[in-house]
Amino acid sequence: MKKLLFVLVFVFLLFSSAFAQTNRWTIERDGDEIRMRNRYDPDPLKRYKGTIDKDGSVRMRDYQGNRLRGNIDIDGYGKLRDDYGNTFRVKPK
Repeated sequence: MKKLLFVLVFVFLLFSSAFAQTNRWTIERDGDEIRMRNRYDPDPLKRYKGTIDKDGSVRMRDYQGNRLRGNIDIDGYGKLRDDYGNTFRVKPK
């Protein structure tokens, strides 16, 4: 019984830490210019800046030259993809 309890606690801690480390990106919009940053990371090098078209098409770059492209709807929710195939979910601030 103690082993079963130990295994259950271990699995719970493993999954809770995995879900806690998900990246939460937020969008700040100013006219046609948008900025995206990780909500919990104050590092300015990990921020993206770019433009959004009227149809929701987004093109952004960070300070290191990495690019993001994707679509964001009128409410500010969307998905972006980087050069390496990673997908980012975004939502308004």
